Amino acid sequence: MTAPASAAEGREDARGDLVLGVDLGTTGAKALLVDVATGRPAGRGYRAYPSATSAEGGHEQAPDDWWEATAGAVREAVGSSGRRVRAVGLSGHMHAVVLVDEASRCVRPAITWADRRSGPQVLRLRESADVFTAACANPVVEAFTAPKLAWLAEHEPESIPRAVRLVQPKDVLRHRLTGTWGTDTTDACGTLLYDVHRNRWDPSLWRLCGVDHPMGPAVAASADVVGGVTDAAAAELGLLPGTPVVAGAGDVSTSALGAGVVAPGTVYVNAGTAAQITTPLDEPVPGRHFVFGRAASDGFLAMASVYAVGMSVDWVARSLLVGALGGSASAGARLDEMAADEPAGSAGAVYVPHLLGTSVPTHDPGVRGAFLGLTVDHRPSTLARAVLEGVAFACAAAVAHVGPLAQHVTRVRIGGGLSGSSVWAETLAAVHDLPVERVAGDASPTGAAMLAGMGLGVWEDAEEAAEVCVDVQPVEPPAAETVQRYRAAQHRYEAGVEALTELGRRTAADLRGPVAAGGSPAVVEVGA
Repeated sequence: MTAPASAAEGREDARGDLVLGVDLGTTGAKALLVDVATGRPAGRGYRAYPSATSAEGGHEQAPDDWWEATAGAVREAVGSSGRRVRAVGLSGHMHAVVLVDEASRCVRPAITWADRRSGPQVLRLRESADVFTAACANPVVEAFTAPKLAWLAEHEPESIPRAVRLVQPKDVLRHRLTGTWGTDTTDACGTLLYDVHRNRWDPSLWRLCGVDHPMGPAVAASADVVGGVTDAAAAELGLLPGTPVVAGAGDVSTSALGAGVVAPGTVYVNAGTAAQITTPLDEPVPGRHFVFGRAASDGFLAMASVYAVGMSVDWVARSLLVGALGGSASAGARLDEMAADEPAGSAGAVYVPHLLGTSVPTHDPGVRGAFLGLTVDHRPSTLARAVLEGVAFACAAAVAHVGPLAQHVTRVRIGGGLSGSSVWAETLAAVHDLPVERVAGDASPTGAAMLAGMGLGVWEDAEEAAEVCVDVQPVEPPAAETVQRYRAAQHRYEAGVEALTELGRRTAADLRGPVAAGGSPAVVEVGA
């Protein structure tokens, strides 16, 4: 393997060259080339890969598929640029269980964050909730690694002794690129197996999951150079042997970095299928939110989620308004066009997007979504506007939830696929007494590319990288009269959420059924 270039050498001669960010998402791999002189994209690539699901809630992927998709995406991006790639940064979906044996082979398919088979293990681990909170600053939920590892120890105990390490998806790419194993602090923080205060794997947490000793790999900072591209990987991807590779970060952290959320004061709304609302923290403060590591920083991120944001838009577009939308190639874009024909406030119609329950301001899986306040005068365009306003109000509630955790919020940034909706963005601008800015481009691979540049020494720190690479545009609030209509609609939305919360409680009670003679009501416990 050719040795990677030093950071000092990188700063001296990399100007005008490219850095590569690779983002391993839940459904596919993205590759993004960034010009280090301008910070602008210079090439892109994408390849999808499948997931294996089961009726029991299983969600697994083959790590070989990750590499095959990454190779195709990188070749596509590099082939369209014709310029030199100086360093590679990595990003990936988090909270997985990827077990690797002594020969660097995966013991079994990877269990992803979306796997929901560990409900019983969550309930058991919550008996030690104080231990997890003290070490990890996070609640025990199915999405994290620890409950999945506990499920595996109970249901496939033969897998555990075969493994010598547990890694995350982006770490598999690192090994295929460099031949080295390891992870970074952000992915380690997302496992519920790592003490975020002492910066070490905690043996007691592993034992609670049924594993005798930690199998976590060495942990590096996100922008640390961890190796150079091997000859074999270089030939497969179209890169030069020895190209430096940095440790990278989990996708929640690279997304925040790629949106320029590098210091306290900014709240970022990343709205795709779901929405993640993040803000920087100096210390890992636990609470009714999640805590993640901040890429290329000693700090942390507080995060809240809105589960069904883009999902709601897609559901309404394709299930309720398909006839009104016609055969548009982009149902979401047509929905936005329809909504723009209606005045703010949706003529009294309200949409609550809790199709999968709600996580903020309180966690309640029993709450369900609804259209409220409908009349015979409402048209398809009314429903189109109501759904976009409703998901915006839900995101605003999450901003209000995490905002107080920041030192002093000065702005809200928005990104992700839904940020292209003019109605959604205007709604958020109208209900916040803060500047709202739209982030251009795809934040996660941009953040990975920024880490590559920092590892190379092109940019000294996250602030300098963000100054060069992050492009934002202001979202202008509407006229004062329109702002008042939006805020009145927001109050109706809040009343609707309150009513649906009570309806959810009554429905749950009804579904529990009558009390059996001489017995007690059946209690259904639902994990987060």
